[in-house]
Amino acid sequence: MAKPTPLQLAQWNELVDDYHGESDRGAAILAGSFVEHALGQFLRSKARDPKVADELFGPMGPLSSFSQRIAVAYAFSFIPEDQYRDLELVRRIRNHFAHHPLGATFESPEVAQLTSKLSTVEHCPESQYPDGLVRWRSTYLLGCGMLVAYCLHKLDPALGT
Repeated sequence: MAKPTPLQLAQWNELVDDYHGESDRGAAILAGSFVEHALGQFLRSKARDPKVADELFGPMGPLSSFSQRIAVAYAFSFIPEDQYRDLELVRRIRNHFAHHPLGATFESPEVAQLTSKLSTVEHCPESQYPDGLVRWRSTYLLGCGMLVAYCLHKLDPALGT
């Protein structure tokens, strides 16, 4: 199995227009997956043996899921508590969209409630985003972008540019 292609923050910026052109489901799943990939890339960088890392991150490996990657990153102090909370929220929001094929939007009560807990909500105040759909979607995408930037910057400060 081939290793994932390394990410750069510029790739996130290139995809922002794509996210805005997607349905809520598409944007949530794609942006959340980008975050998962960035976190995996960061954790892989901590492995001393690439072959062992390939096993850990492989399809049946203990770090194959977003949930497991988040837990390990937090348990071993690679990320602070606020990043842990935001990663868990992104994971839960992404999973909601993936597992609720009918009617899931950023205005859905479950999604809006989870999104309102992201630390980026303060950057998307209701006064500037009176449309709930736009506010929650913007909060989520901004949160995902911040998490990607955090992971890539921790990986290598030069990658964040």
